[in-house]
Amino acid sequence: MNRHRNRAFAVETLLLTLFFLLALALLVHLFGAAQAMGRQARQETDAALLLQNASAQLHAGADPWAQAMAAAAQTGAPQTAEAAFAADGTPAPAGAANAYTVRIAFTPAPQPAGTLLQAQVDVLTPAGDRLAGLTTAHYLPAP
Repeated sequence: MNRHRNRAFAVETLLLTLFFLLALALLVHLFGAAQAMGRQARQETDAALLLQNASAQLHAGADPWAQAMAAAAQTGAPQTAEAAFAADGTPAPAGAANAYTVRIAFTPAPQPAGTLLQAQVDVLTPAGDRLAGLTTAHYLPAP
């Protein structure tokens, strides 16, 4: 009789151990997924800030976009400009490991009194994947 109780106790202990291991594996998976979601949310927030900053710089005619805008308006040919930025929106040194790249492709459309520049603004992750984009336009009057 004592032998059956020992065997039942061992089986019950084994089943509880397997249950706890399964629960632990599920929790580790959930925490890993939560961390990945947090990283993605942080990158999307950074991208929204960079899109806002690039759009404001574009409409102000500020560097680093001014030269590409002027070249597109003068030549009538599409131009592309890129710049590296840190997550907080400050310019990053070239080749910085964690820098986002903001790329703006200008497509000119001549108008009677100037040039309308269609601008596709894209934010790329440090790995080079497109994270977010925005289409806008900026009008440059004729000199």
